[in-house]
Amino acid sequence: MQLNRIQAVVRPRNPWESLDLGFSMVQQWWKPLYKIWFTLMLPLFLTVFVLFYENILIATLILWWLKPLYDRILLHFFSRALFGEQPTIRQTLKILPSLLFKTRLFWVLSLGRIELARSFNLPVWQLEGLRGPKASQRRRLLRINTRSTAVWLTIVCIHFEVLLQLSLFVLAYLMLPITENTDFFYTLFYEEALWIDILSLLFMFLIISIIEPLYVAAGFALYLNRRTHLEGWDIELIFRRIATHLAQ
Repeated sequence: MQLNRIQAVVRPRNPWESLDLGFSMVQQWWKPLYKIWFTLMLPLFLTVFVLFYENILIATLILWWLKPLYDRILLHFFSRALFGEQPTIRQTLKILPSLLFKTRLFWVLSLGRIELARSFNLPVWQLEGLRGPKASQRRRLLRINTRSTAVWLTIVCIHFEVLLQLSLFVLAYLMLPITENTDFFYTLFYEEALWIDILSLLFMFLIISIIEPLYVAAGFALYLNRRTHLEGWDIELIFRRIATHLAQ
């Protein structure tokens, strides 16, 4: 890890302040991030919709359950961009098999799916590549004074997703003509209509596209902050700058 190339101010933060660092990552790199995101995720959403268009509930459940897969792609981008190496779409596709089979994805998609500190644990699995007792010991060390923040991050993001979903449907209702909006919610809950299914999928894709990058980046920032506290990254960088200055 080349700390001298890091694209952020390295200093010990409290856990809540480190969340802001994660949000700033999304704000700074949103253009290359969403270029990769839409290129990879939009075909996946459309494929699931085509396969299960007769039962939109199953399609929605599958797309929601696959969130850990999206997280790994997002973390790959953030972990490279943080050190000045923004990955391209081709590079992301090339590393995709490794993200599928070497980051405990199948564990998280099964028994580990309900883990509320998922965004904080992900860097240990994906970036450090630890397995077994070593991974468990590492997670126990890192989550001291931090895991509760990661859990609350998950809870808050879930609530934001629900609120955004409701808000988008209410917005769609308000934009309908008066002659049509009286039947909107009846059609939504009691009738099968293709346009409602397409609208639901579109809203879900937009919401995940907004919340999930923020969620992953914030969890990654919590991980970085914890390592800064444990390993003294800020002190190491100061000594490196002093050494460079003396060499000059």
